[in-house]
Amino acid sequence: TNPTNMKTAVFVALLALAAAAPRPDSSLESAELVHDERAQEGASYSTNVEIDNGISIAESGDDDGVQGTYQFTAPNGETVVLRLVANAGGAQFESPSGHLPVAPLPVQAIHPIPQHALEAIALAAQQRAAGVEWNQQGFVIGN
Repeated sequence: TNPTNMKTAVFVALLALAAAAPRPDSSLESAELVHDERAQEGASYSTNVEIDNGISIAESGDDDGVQGTYQFTAPNGETVVLRLVANAGGAQFESPSGHLPVAPLPVQAIHPIPQHALEAIALAAQQRAAGVEWNQQGFVIGN
């Protein structure tokens, strides 16, 4: 109840909070910008950025699309390079460093297609050519 004791208690509580407060992690690395060049004129732009930790970005775009090269160092130390081309036809990614998954090669059939299946496929093609249409349940529409 003494004001001095109360001030001491508050001071000790604040000191404990300050001691328990999180501190910046000194093990985190900081990176510095080495090169930063950006330009834009209308819908056209270009960006070239390099950071001293191995990250680099070279990208440009206009009304027709975007193309860019992106490079960084993976946690295992490998340099990863990705390239992008995006336009009205879609986006295509490639990795000269081999870091994108690659689709497996098509598998060759180990058994021939049965004769009855070939006949059904041919019949469906004839009917389609004659204008026959089917609904999603496989029933003929019309007729």
